[in-house]
Amino acid sequence: MEKVQYTSVPGHGLMNETAHELRMKFFKSLTNNSEYITSSKLSLEDVQHNIESFIGAIEIPLALAGPLLYKSDSETEWLYSGIGTSEGALVASINRGAKAISQCGGFSAHFVHQKMLRAPIFSFKNMESAIKFEKWIKANFGLIKECAATYSKHGELIEIKTHLSGKLVHLRFIYTTSDASGQNMVTHCTWHSCLLIAERFQKELKTEIEHFYLDGSGSNDKKVSFYSLQNGRGVHVISECFLSHDIIKKTLRTNAEEMFRLYCYSRGIARLDGTIGANLNVANVVAGIFAATGQDLASIHESSLGVLEIDRIDDGLYLSLSIPTLVIGTVGGGTHLPGPRKVLGFMNCLGEGKLQRFAKLIAGFALSLEISTLAAMASGQFARAHQKLGKNKPVC
Repeated sequence: MEKVQYTSVPGHGLMNETAHELRMKFFKSLTNNSEYITSSKLSLEDVQHNIESFIGAIEIPLALAGPLLYKSDSETEWLYSGIGTSEGALVASINRGAKAISQCGGFSAHFVHQKMLRAPIFSFKNMESAIKFEKWIKANFGLIKECAATYSKHGELIEIKTHLSGKLVHLRFIYTTSDASGQNMVTHCTWHSCLLIAERFQKELKTEIEHFYLDGSGSNDKKVSFYSLQNGRGVHVISECFLSHDIIKKTLRTNAEEMFRLYCYSRGIARLDGTIGANLNVANVVAGIFAATGQDLASIHESSLGVLEIDRIDDGLYLSLSIPTLVIGTVGGGTHLPGPRKVLGFMNCLGEGKLQRFAKLIAGFALSLEISTLAAMASGQFARAHQKLGKNKPVC
């Protein structure tokens, strides 16, 4: 095979002024007009630990969604959210659903739990050794939990699930990570725990571990899986609301019977197709809020596993939306960047103690969009709305 000369981008990976100047000079040689990218107000210090080979920023249009009425046991509150999107008609649809929910008394929400996983895999010469290891892990959970705790102030190891597969043992380290999404936190804690496990197990039982790896895909990190749907990863949150016949007719321009019929008719083909989850377009709200608030965009995929439930009642419709895999944080990651900080700030979702509020807000706006989209489909408005509001056509 002929050798290929590989030349890195100047200043590759470095975040100092000299490297940045070299990189920008090279980048400008690739394009005739770099104005919209290179005019970013972000400084090198702002993005120091969020990106490598920084050259600028891509602007995503930001909308204000709301108001949406939220009701808890003790009070009601009007909520607003930033939505970063380039999809016409999306925010209008969110707002229409929010209006309908609010006119019917608002939505309520329940925070079920927050957890984050890392899933190391250990291999042995035979199944007998693997069984010994599995028993040792269960007997020494306290030791492992103590080790993990020394590497994080906020991550707490709450459980280790084991799965024996021949001579392989898959472990699921399950943590709570406070107000952070926690992927990096659990990686750090689990790696050091694995080092301890390898040392102590081999020394105490005189049994060799052939190989171990930090993750063998059992964490379902940034992937959709039935395990995550059933057991949760990130935040599990549920929102609910009631819609009256009058508001369905006036605001959503359809009726409860049509909405419920379409919902029921649609579920059969979804089962046949093997669809994971049951929702119309939760991903639109998740993506829009993630982009606006500095969340990990690679987690949009798994965070959109919503399950919409609808019941036909005498007064109209009852609706609930469960999102069991919402990977979010109100601290850490991109939440410290200037733009996301401001957006999270006006949403009152920035910093410690705000994770539950943030999750409930996302679930409420996602339910708003589910309602409006279902109503648009049921009444035949869907195509017309996109024709009217999403009119940006490609120029050939």
